[in-house]
Amino acid sequence: MRIVIIGGVAAGAKAAAKAKRVDPALEIIVFQDESEVAYSACGLPYAIGGTIKDPNRLVIRKPEAFAKDGIQVLTGRRAVALDTAGREVTVRHLDDRREAVVAYDRLIIATGALPIVPQVEGVGLDGVLTLRKFGDLARFASVLDRLRPKRAVIVGAGYIGMELAEAFHGLNIETAIVEKFPRILPKFDPEMAGLVHERLAERKVELVLGDGLSGLEGANGRVGAVVTESGRTLPADLVVLAIGVRPNVELAQAAGLALGKTGAIAVDARMETNVPGIFAAGDCAETVDRVSGQPVWLPLGDIANLQGRVAGENAAGGDARFPGVFGTAIFKTFDLNVAMTGLSEQSARAHGFDPISVLMKRGDRARYYPGGLELNLKLIADRRDGRLLGAQVIGEGKADKMIDIAATALLGNLTCRDLENADLAYSPPFSPVLSPMIMAAGALSSRLAGVAD
Repeated sequence: MRIVIIGGVAAGAKAAAKAKRVDPALEIIVFQDESEVAYSACGLPYAIGGTIKDPNRLVIRKPEAFAKDGIQVLTGRRAVALDTAGREVTVRHLDDRREAVVAYDRLIIATGALPIVPQVEGVGLDGVLTLRKFGDLARFASVLDRLRPKRAVIVGAGYIGMELAEAFHGLNIETAIVEKFPRILPKFDPEMAGLVHERLAERKVELVLGDGLSGLEGANGRVGAVVTESGRTLPADLVVLAIGVRPNVELAQAAGLALGKTGAIAVDARMETNVPGIFAAGDCAETVDRVSGQPVWLPLGDIANLQGRVAGENAAGGDARFPGVFGTAIFKTFDLNVAMTGLSEQSARAHGFDPISVLMKRGDRARYYPGGLELNLKLIADRRDGRLLGAQVIGEGKADKMIDIAATALLGNLTCRDLENADLAYSPPFSPVLSPMIMAAGALSSRLAGVAD
């Protein structure tokens, strides 16, 4: 049996490896339109900033390594047409435009997502970049070397924008962020996003909020300024379009595969599409929010790997299930660790819950132990039964530890009363005697019971 996989960064590469482990006799072919396969896209901002000195360290496996396991990876090939009735894929060689038709028994679509590039004047000027693929690193290196930018404007205040702001600061590039939404990090509740806003301002990152991109100006083919919708002009010799991404679904849609409410490919818990034998995984696929029960599209690397594993097992004849996501995410900007899981208070209310929350500031070690750092922790629960709905953690301390506890509590469908009695590890170098998570859950339980904090 032959399994063909379209796309090989995260979900596709994981699917190939899993399918081969399930059935070593399978013929597996992966078509990848980039020169690299199986790399960590999440590490790209750190390579630009110099934290990762050798960008090649982001590459997890080369085609030759896959070949040793009996998996054929063909780079520089793009799938351009899909015949679901005939079970054939038309693949184009990007170097010479030759095309070939390849038959399959099972198909996995892992085409990922594409950066949103607004069609405004000047978008093609030298010095205007996006950051999504491994090949973008070479373009960044070229611009940084040739143009020696002194002033950068990042359009978009999401995770990539925050990470690049830190990277540019380390390169001594004066930076401004333009965001059409009235505040940064709209998935976070306002008081939590405000903590990041304050830190960016302290680091001299200019924030232009409630104002979108209107156009780009330049001279001699090189970008020189960003023009906002309000008519403001921001000088810039480097512009990064980090407005967001969209699911890369054109191939699937043209072939008649159903899209979900989010615009990504609709799949069931087996990661199978509406066409039997065709699976989709990663940033091109829709999933379910496990708290709200609603369809959601969340293009994150860890989710892509988890979905790819399920798709690969099932394409190989297994019967695995992907239950959905809680939306757990974390990133770093300057010295702040920023994390969330589940629903924010505002999204919980929008989904029909009656949320109650608590926000507290605590240290991540015993108060007397040197080196402790602060954390701002917000817990959200449903007023009706105390079930945890979400958490947000921002601070210089160990936000990853706190958010992983909260994500596990969501997995267990725990209430804040359950969480306040959690048996969490304690020793002065690692935690206060009562974890910040236990303290926050206790305060939330008291509020539910009508007892003053």
